[in-house]
Amino acid sequence: MRYKSILLLSALMATPLAASGDIPMVVIGLPFAPETPRPVDSTHPLHHRIEVGEVEGLPPIVKSSALNVFGAAKRSSVNKALRESVDRMNMLAPDAQAAKVSLSVRWGGSETPFRIATSNVASATLHYRLARIDDGRILFERDITTSVKGGGVDAGMRDDGIVRAAIGANFASALNCIDRAAFGTAPADCALEPKFSVRVERRY
Repeated sequence: MRYKSILLLSALMATPLAASGDIPMVVIGLPFAPETPRPVDSTHPLHHRIEVGEVEGLPPIVKSSALNVFGAAKRSSVNKALRESVDRMNMLAPDAQAAKVSLSVRWGGSETPFRIATSNVASATLHYRLARIDDGRILFERDITTSVKGGGVDAGMRDDGIVRAAIGANFASALNCIDRAAFGTAPADCALEPKFSVRVERRY
């Protein structure tokens, strides 16, 4: 008996994945409400202008539960997903000379209620600060909490998958807000609502 994880989109399309560890943490391009993040164009003030370091305060392995042996994501995977998300939005500076602002991200934690049922919801909280490199002036600073729903009979795999998706949704929400903040139109609540969910299906 095997399990596989799928990312179920609102359009009722499913992308097959090998395991919960394959649930992407880079979700730029997937649907959200009230809007979906879009890569910025060359006229945007932050186009290829952001440098980003590693997420501060991350544990070596992010776990949905202390009972889950393997965990949802390694520290290196989360950092890679953050960088790739910034890149997908066309905001990542190609080198230090091109960078004009620095994005600092701090891990706030994740929550996944213990549930025996076939569905659950996980949330992730991160703190973001965008500052000018030349004078240190803070341009954007927020705590953002995002949640993703998931289902499936294997609770451990399901919960690991939805934690990964919640982290990806958090990155997408932050970058969408940063995009808007460049024009003074960032909403009070940056958190986007994912129009997708994670599901683990049993296969024999």
